[in-house]
Amino acid sequence: MIDASTPSQSLADRSYATIREGILTGRLSPDSTWSDRELCEMFSLSRTPVREAILRLQSEQMVQIVPRKGTRILPLRLEDVRDIHQVTKALELEAALLIARNYRDVEELAPILQCVKDMEDALERQDREAWALADTRCHFAVVDMCGNSRLAGMYHAQRGLTDRARYFVLHMRDLPVLSTREHRQMYDALVARDLRELEVVYRQHWDRTTEEMLDIIGRISPHTPVPAVKQTT
Repeated sequence: MIDASTPSQSLADRSYATIREGILTGRLSPDSTWSDRELCEMFSLSRTPVREAILRLQSEQMVQIVPRKGTRILPLRLEDVRDIHQVTKALELEAALLIARNYRDVEELAPILQCVKDMEDALERQDREAWALADTRCHFAVVDMCGNSRLAGMYHAQRGLTDRARYFVLHMRDLPVLSTREHRQMYDALVARDLRELEVVYRQHWDRTTEEMLDIIGRISPHTPVPAVKQTT
């Protein structure tokens, strides 16, 4: 399952994380419309934090506020997945290159290494949900450690569609053996400050996983929005 909230989060942050999880898992299905009251009752949330969460999700293009009707969950479309992956790939690659150029001590890279180890452990247990969480933390760690807050802000604002696609195909793809190996290669390139290798591995990873997602989504629903994901427990 998705790690929706932590004790340190504000009510607005928790509401955002909870509703976002509902969208990612398919509990809030694409093209469905919900009133604020329905969302509050479904997730046991308060009205004001829910409204703040909806505004944030709309800015990430995950929902649409429809006047006098409620909040519409936007469908996941192939062209959206393709376009957003091109953006997130470029932003994260730049973040990784900044780290490789500027880090002073390898200990600074410990959060990234821990995520890679968590991915490897989850893969060994064949725990796809734990692997997906570690994968997300790894990508976020790279962006958040790059030293460019504007880049990080732009990246996080675009991750909604990427995460929807990743969770949609999570149980339809093969075990992420190659992806895990590529993350280890990315970390090794960071440590070595090998900018050329880092760029090659990053582009290879993002291009391959993007095509894999598009292929799965396209085979299931080539001309229409992707249907809801069955919620996992």
